[in-house]
Amino acid sequence: MPAVSVPERLVGHLLAGHPWLYADAVPTIPGVATGDFVALETPRRRPLGVALYDGASPIALRVLSTRGDEHPGPALWRRRIADALALRRLALAGADDPGARRRADPSQGPLALGETDAYRLIHGEGDRLPGVVVDVYAGHLALKLDTPAWMPHLQGLVAALEEVAAPRGIYFKGVAGQRRAGAPAPGPEAAPRVLSGAAPPDPVIVREHGMALQVSIQSGQKTGLFLDQRENRALIRRWARGREVLNLFSYTGGFSLAAALGGATRVTSVDTAAGAIAGARANFALSGLDLDEHEFVVGDAFAYLERCAAEERVFDLVIADPPSFAPRRQAVTKALRAYTRLHAQALAQVRPGGLFAASSCSSHITMDAFLGTLREAAARVRRPLRLLEVRGEPADHPSFLHFPEGRYLKFVLMIAD
Repeated sequence: MPAVSVPERLVGHLLAGHPWLYADAVPTIPGVATGDFVALETPRRRPLGVALYDGASPIALRVLSTRGDEHPGPALWRRRIADALALRRLALAGADDPGARRRADPSQGPLALGETDAYRLIHGEGDRLPGVVVDVYAGHLALKLDTPAWMPHLQGLVAALEEVAAPRGIYFKGVAGQRRAGAPAPGPEAAPRVLSGAAPPDPVIVREHGMALQVSIQSGQKTGLFLDQRENRALIRRWARGREVLNLFSYTGGFSLAAALGGATRVTSVDTAAGAIAGARANFALSGLDLDEHEFVVGDAFAYLERCAAEERVFDLVIADPPSFAPRRQAVTKALRAYTRLHAQALAQVRPGGLFAASSCSSHITMDAFLGTLREAAARVRRPLRLLEVRGEPADHPSFLHFPEGRYLKFVLMIAD
């Protein structure tokens, strides 16, 4: 196995759990191809671990292990997957609620976790399989890679998932991730397709704390559903009773449905994509809700807020969960201005004493910076805010303490006085 010397200043970071080495921080490794395993050494040539190499990514090396008794390959993949599944069982099925396991659908095998059958099984770096994302949807797995370096190992990874998780099928969502300028695009082998077992239904019906949702694994954003907001949807459900709710950037209506099932008097869902709004209507119908009692709007969220302001229409609860305004570090300044504008416009349409839920999914925006946009927005519209909940990623999206890049989700629930 080829080896690379890790700069002394980075050794401690790797041993503490940071899983990346950037291309500009390590020397060139002659004769190494994307997908090769590389031994990591200290400057004094002491063994440090093993990593996966990607020659076209700014992240040149993704650390697989810093233990001398762990070797890359299917046996390690199986152990990582088994550890991840055990963590989900504790976090989602409830370690103190054996009844949740008894209520689980036995046809789903090891993946059945009580009242929830849609969750993240493998969260890349946080589950020590950097660059690998695996989501569970009613016994079907959606697999996405953040680097083509995993492509030579895809067969072994799939075999490990089959052995540990016994899924109904595994659907490959393809390869994402940032590439260097001029780097070749992934080849046809990286195209979305069924890798194993049965193709997932389109849509597949999943349960989230008992709430039924339709999900398209093949064509939906990400792997089909924003699973990282699952616990926040449950939170909205608890606070929605008797409230008129506005859900901006609603996608297929997860927050909207949670609010309606929680007893909201009327829910308005706004999204620019007609297909997303159609999905929201389908999700409401799936739960037997009267569509005429709610509103579904295809349109721009900022324009809709301007219309509400002109009509002096206010809501008891406003939810703003936009797509990332900062997909790159260079966009942070512009993104912070956009968040501040959105929050100010949204707060202006919250009834005094009502609730505002704001979220960001950009890893380039820190929690402190996000709270700063809320402070500035509140000052602009003269609406003091009282914090009820400040949240990050749920337990099925773990990250290492020394890996701040892995902490991307911000969710804040407030009272707008």
